[in-house]
Amino acid sequence: MNRLARILPVTAVTALLFTNSVFAQTPASSPSLKIITPGEGQTIYGNKVPILFSTENFQLTDYQKTTSPVRGQGHVHVWLDDTNPTKESARKVTEDTTTYSDVPYGDHTLRAELVANNHASLTPPVTTTVKFKSTPPASPSPAQTSGFDKNTALVILVVVALVIIAAWWYTKEEDETPTKSTTRKSSTRRKASQKRKK
Repeated sequence: MNRLARILPVTAVTALLFTNSVFAQTPASSPSLKIITPGEGQTIYGNKVPILFSTENFQLTDYQKTTSPVRGQGHVHVWLDDTNPTKESARKVTEDTTTYSDVPYGDHTLRAELVANNHASLTPPVTTTVKFKSTPPASPSPAQTSGFDKNTALVILVVVALVIIAAWWYTKEEDETPTKSTTRKSSTRRKASQKRKK
């Protein structure tokens, strides 16, 4: 019993130390940052570039309200086409979205970094980069702006032609087929003209 009492605390302490070291080393507890939009190689149409971030194990806060560093809190520094990114040249983002306006068309590099409330990089730094392209919006083709295409115009033309032919055919049959009243009038006129001749 005495021997068991000595082994049990040592085993419990060893298990506790092992468990703590495993949890301390898991990468799941480390902050992470991803740029969802724009995606790598994506083409953005127009000169406005909406940006959407995803963070894990990190809370985005307003650095103007919380100025001192707090573990697991901070904001995002963002650079668009900046070859020499510094914290002074960064756009400071405190939410998971932001938008760049009047972006020139062409190839672009977007870089983002999680930083502490005092704008210092985390240890180790948490950064991500995507390359994307922006182009002018596609203009509609002339067929789309006119309301219908060539096939629709051809169908309309054929239908109109068929209506005209049907109307002509219908009136032609009326002219050729005398009705009873027309026949009576004609015979009455003949009789009247024959009586005059006598």
